[in-house]
Amino acid sequence: MDAVVCVTAPPDIQRERVLQRGTMTEAQFNAIVEKQMPDAEKRRRSDFVIVTDTVEHARQQVQYVIRQIRDRQDHA
Repeated sequence: MDAVVCVTAPPDIQRERVLQRGTMTEAQFNAIVEKQMPDAEKRRRSDFVIVTDTVEHARQQVQYVIRQIRDRQDHA
């Protein structure tokens, strides 16, 4: 594995996106979130964090991560 990347969104955006799909209730969503590792811990353990607040911002971050991983490989 070259790197660990955490993809995250602010909690309010995450909740909104999931509930807009119409595939689960708010209670189901909350139950899933409660079982997961806290987002802050996921981010802390990651080499890179991509915030998906907008598509363009996420795209820029993905491109940055790819460049960084390629640079690491070139200098290994």
